[in-house]
Amino acid sequence: MPGALDGVRVLDLSWGIAGSMGVLLLAEQGADVVKIEPPGGDPFRDYSGHAVWNRSRRAVTIDLKRPEGVEAFHRLAESSDVVVETFRPGVTDRLGIGFDALHAANPRLVYASCPAYPNGHRLADQPGYDALVQASSGQQWDQPGWRLGPIFLALPLPSVAAMFLVPTGILAALIAREETGRGQHVRTSLLQGALLYTTQIWSHVENAKADYHEVMSKAHPPGVHQEFLFEVESGDWLHTCIMSGLTPVRGQDEILGLGDGPSNNERFAMLSEEERAQFTPRRRVAYKEWDGNALVEEFRANNHAVEPVISMENALGGSGAPHPQLVANDMIATVEDPDLGTTTQIGVPIHLLGTPGAIQGPRPRVGEHNDEIFGALGYTPDQIATITGSGLTGASR
Repeated sequence: MPGALDGVRVLDLSWGIAGSMGVLLLAEQGADVVKIEPPGGDPFRDYSGHAVWNRSRRAVTIDLKRPEGVEAFHRLAESSDVVVETFRPGVTDRLGIGFDALHAANPRLVYASCPAYPNGHRLADQPGYDALVQASSGQQWDQPGWRLGPIFLALPLPSVAAMFLVPTGILAALIAREETGRGQHVRTSLLQGALLYTTQIWSHVENAKADYHEVMSKAHPPGVHQEFLFEVESGDWLHTCIMSGLTPVRGQDEILGLGDGPSNNERFAMLSEEERAQFTPRRRVAYKEWDGNALVEEFRANNHAVEPVISMENALGGSGAPHPQLVANDMIATVEDPDLGTTTQIGVPIHLLGTPGAIQGPRPRVGEHNDEIFGALGYTPDQIATITGSGLTGASR
């Protein structure tokens, strides 16, 4: 069954996470994605995540420093619906493949740009990547850590947020094209991705009480959320949610056999650090006397939100069967990568019942589809070798 985006062709010039993963969301809903790489391939190919970010697409190499390469890219763009690029502002114009040049020949083209910093930003002309955007956006300052001061985020938050902004902007422009008949320039950036999530993190309110700021603290010492991670008898851990909105039948302290305590976790969260210290150490001792599964059942029976803490390795089945919930939601997939062999990857995260998405194949090798795609445009093997900067055709690589 064709996917929802069947018939939409995307030329993917992006590097890194945001563009590649954003385009992946389109590819696995049926879009025909062609990854455009320089001679030698995407510099991120050696990064372990590349095998997942760049699956479900075809790949060609184009030397955009050659006029023949630029001309070939223009020919591809003339019959495409979307171009995605992550260069610094102005770079694609200098290469001759900017929005104005391509849109003039193909007015229906949607052109999506996602650099580190947006056009007009004071750092727009500087090299930028996720960690630098973390630093310049305030994310590293707000990250909790083991010491005072800024902390590097293990999660590449700016890229992960921009990963959703890229396909959202593209789909909005494609819908608008149905009314106007014309494509447009879609612009976002890693910085805008960081600020997208920041709207959900910064909760400081003018003149709020001190205990409000303590509860929402994002710096050292750790805030109240860290106090709701508890080790149980087996050495495993549980997380009991402090803001679930549920009304408990019995309070946590009563279940643990500690007598009376705050009637619910939300009330506990509003206590001062000194007041919480009267309860948390005793709770840590009591948790270790419980079997984790039994305690989870007891908490849930009394209307508490609780979940065992598991590693991603266990979730994906690294030490046994994958987590049954991931299997039930079709979020575990086996992909045969041409270089890595059998891999376990996350499945398609968006389910459309009428036009279901699907993984279209593993990450292609560098220039794997040179002959197929350029041959369809009428290029000879010698011309393909010049366009790709390889000196060889795709078939003979």
